Amino acid sequence: MTDAAPTGLTILIRNPLLRLLAINWLIGFCVTTLVVSGLLYWDAGGLWSLIARAEAPLVPLAMLFFGFLITLCSAAMGTAIMAMPSKDAETPPGRPKKLWANAHTVPAVAESVSRRSAAR
Repeated sequence: MTDAAPTGLTILIRNPLLRLLAINWLIGFCVTTLVVSGLLYWDAGGLWSLIARAEAPLVPLAMLFFGFLITLCSAAMGTAIMAMPSKDAETPPGRPKKLWANAHTVPAVAESVSRRSAAR
């Protein structure tokens, strides 16, 4: 028996970045389902009443669901990417290196600005 080269879905599952995005997409999907269900269950702003009386209720329901789906899945996936550890151990995840590299100069700059404003 020969080992076949990985194809299709196997390659996608083995890729850690795609796996991270898929997991966080699923989290966004679950949150979207909870939010839309909650809005409709509690009839927030008469939303369920409006959708139930619509001529084609699936259209506004689909628009509401997919609008939340795009927003919340993007937020979940973006948060996961920004929280990934950086290659540089000194820089916290999600922070630009420049801000932390010049952190020791901030008090000196603030002091020089206050001296200039006091001299006026």
